[in-house]
Amino acid sequence: MIRRGLAPRVVATKPEERMRRALAIGITALLGLAVFAAGYAAGKGPRLMTMLLTGGGAADPAWQRLESVQAFDQLMGSVDAVRNMVLAEAESEREVAQGMRWILRNIAMTADIAGDANPLRPHFVRMDSHARKIGGDNSDGEYHLAAIDGRHRYRITGNRGSVRYFSLNVNAGRGMTRRRMAAFLNDQTIDFDENGGFTLLLSQQRPPDPGQWIQIPEDAATIMLRQYIANRDREELVSIEISALGEAPPLPATADADIADALTAMNYAFNFLANLHKIVLPEAWERPNEFFTTDSDSLGGSISTPDNLYMIGSFEVAKDESLIVEVQPPKTRYWNIALETHWHETVDYLHRPTSRTLDEVAVDADGRVRFVIAQEDPGVPNWLDPMGNERGYMTLRWLDARGAVVPAPVVTRVKSTELAQALGSPR
Repeated sequence: MIRRGLAPRVVATKPEERMRRALAIGITALLGLAVFAAGYAAGKGPRLMTMLLTGGGAADPAWQRLESVQAFDQLMGSVDAVRNMVLAEAESEREVAQGMRWILRNIAMTADIAGDANPLRPHFVRMDSHARKIGGDNSDGEYHLAAIDGRHRYRITGNRGSVRYFSLNVNAGRGMTRRRMAAFLNDQTIDFDENGGFTLLLSQQRPPDPGQWIQIPEDAATIMLRQYIANRDREELVSIEISALGEAPPLPATADADIADALTAMNYAFNFLANLHKIVLPEAWERPNEFFTTDSDSLGGSISTPDNLYMIGSFEVAKDESLIVEVQPPKTRYWNIALETHWHETVDYLHRPTSRTLDEVAVDADGRVRFVIAQEDPGVPNWLDPMGNERGYMTLRWLDARGAVVPAPVVTRVKSTELAQALGSPR
């Protein structure tokens, strides 16, 4: 033990002795890795690794009764169940591999937004990333989440930037209960100053502080920032910060119940995202290559914006086929189309044309837009690349069109050799 104010005593060792110790440690590590590798090849890797790490000893039964251990075991049970779901539902080796990656990305995201959350010292965490695009997100959007606690008060400050659209929604609910949207603002209802700045106050009761007040319930748990970008080369993202009002209490020592709560929140988010393809329009798989019209009332306000009219469908397209998707866009400041895998991962939008916004499409003379989903570039405008996925989701988002009558997209499945004839002349 090092006493406060006293420097630690350093015990000198000879170079030869230090070398012998390092060599012994290295040999032990190499032997351990060799045993593990041999066991892994024989299908016994995890069990052997457990024996190496624990020395083969049994865990103290008292630890098994801790809330955090039980919550962790429940999370691991969820991970195992989703792994089995992937193996049961996948129709190709590609989908199995994507499913394993999707599980890891799901764990990573939920650890960021729930496992490491601190409502007393909140900050906005990016949910998606350039690689981690799960949960049926918008390829041409960005999402940030901050953990809050409705029993406390918060201030949010920021600047609107120049993105085509952004909104904030407060979600409420705790534990494994379904979340609900408790408050919502968008770039049309937020009060901006002359420079685009804004100040929001979140609390149960109206505070005396200056700023636009958002009333939140006691079980408010998160606030999500959603941004839609029509042109990433020209638009500036929203800048935003959040802080708890009042004097922050000192950080408590790590407690079993607190870790259990974080793991439970992570488990809820993990399960919700893992079952999204069963929750969101499950009938889409029964009728592929067809769009279904929906909104946030049906999808759930915790995962969608009430400002959108959504059209979602599943697609099926073989390697030698093409899908022609013909849409009649309504007049709106933003809309886009995006492709997703079976697991609701948006396909790599950074390197391939897997999504398009209204700023990126070629429009026919009659105002219609025709997209072509095909595995190879057909050399026509508005190509969407499914990147080897022969099935998945396709999602249209029409902003500010909720309640509008928008014609359903028409999907035509043709052999790629017949695509030119099917497209005919531009209209």
